[in-house]
Amino acid sequence: MTFASNAPTPSASEHPWRERDGRVVLLACRRAGHADLHFPPLPPTSPLSKDCEEVEIASTPVLYSYTIVHSSPKLNKAPQPLGLADFPEGLRVFARMDYPQGRTPAIGEPLKLTIAQTEQGPIYTFQPFDQE
Repeated sequence: MTFASNAPTPSASEHPWRERDGRVVLLACRRAGHADLHFPPLPPTSPLSKDCEEVEIASTPVLYSYTIVHSSPKLNKAPQPLGLADFPEGLRVFARMDYPQGRTPAIGEPLKLTIAQTEQGPIYTFQPFDQE
């Protein structure tokens, strides 16, 4: 049974990914007459959005840099790696990293995009490319 939802469909600026052929791809935008990509795409309320085309980024990013955030011991949360990844199209994207416990990220390693469910809803994350 399907229920109709009154919630509006999020824009690409609020939900900048989609699944394509079993793979998560990011959505960026390119302004007319410009070569550079913008991520996330401009919101529909931006005066510049009318001159933009949506672009899917389906290439394999590589890890540019990362840090590991350690929460207060009172919160009892595992350390959270966060990373910057470079896409061949010229984008550098920041995201949470979903790595197996005990595995340390390595600068230059290939990554893949995945979707993780959080308390605030779904987000895109990076995983090691070779992780099953």
